[in-house]
Amino acid sequence: MRSVKSAAAGVAVIGMLLTGCGAESGVEAPVEAKESGPALPTGGPYIQGELTSCFLPETDVGVEPMQASGAELELPAIRFSPPGGRQPSAVLVMLHQTDGDRCGWGDFATLAALEGVAGLSYDQCGYAAADCGIKDLDDPVPQVRAALGEARKQWPDTPVVLVGASMGGSQTVRAVAAGLDVDGWVDLSGPSIWAGVDLATVADKIQTPGLIAISEDSDGPEEADAARALAEATSSEFVPAESGHGWDLVIEEGRLSPIGQQVVAYATR
Repeated sequence: MRSVKSAAAGVAVIGMLLTGCGAESGVEAPVEAKESGPALPTGGPYIQGELTSCFLPETDVGVEPMQASGAELELPAIRFSPPGGRQPSAVLVMLHQTDGDRCGWGDFATLAALEGVAGLSYDQCGYAAADCGIKDLDDPVPQVRAALGEARKQWPDTPVVLVGASMGGSQTVRAVAAGLDVDGWVDLSGPSIWAGVDLATVADKIQTPGLIAISEDSDGPEEADAARALAEATSSEFVPAESGHGWDLVIEEGRLSPIGQQVVAYATR
């Protein structure tokens, strides 16, 4: 795993490259979109078999159903591999929001894989077909640990970044604060309090700077202020969004949005 010093330096460098000026941790750092990038095909064809109901477009990306397994855990998952079997520059382990499951990350994960970043999304306990015998279904640690194990089994010696949307964003923060070994983390619209845990109370346990994005227009000023404070407390990058919530922040008209581009850049720093 990268050192804290290296991770912090990486965040600062990405801020300078994407914004054209140095951005201190916790300071708003909007980014400019690329002029072009991969676009998803529209209207099919879609991947068939176990993933038929996900309506994932067929591309050169390798998309395979799998299981993330752990003690008393069987979590249906999807593996997204860069085209041509090439080695990814990073791996995203993705935690979904309450109105979705492993399928909801499909568009973003496909576009990220086209950019050379692999992905693994999974059904969290209490959602879709997740089979969980753990005592606390809201505890993200055993679930994330199982997903990390599968990601590292598939892509050893590759940097791994947690990415969570809404509920998944809050659970990502909790997992990192609990000490799970990752190279970075991204919180997209995570509520400041989830499952009775105030994220502000665990911020001092986070050693690796992350990236936090939220829209004040969509989530309200109190949540935006809490997200900004969390970024400052964890020496993380704070990215204000004009609108949108959760994984809607990273996709725009079938392409990576500016924030989606920044997530990929952060993962590959």
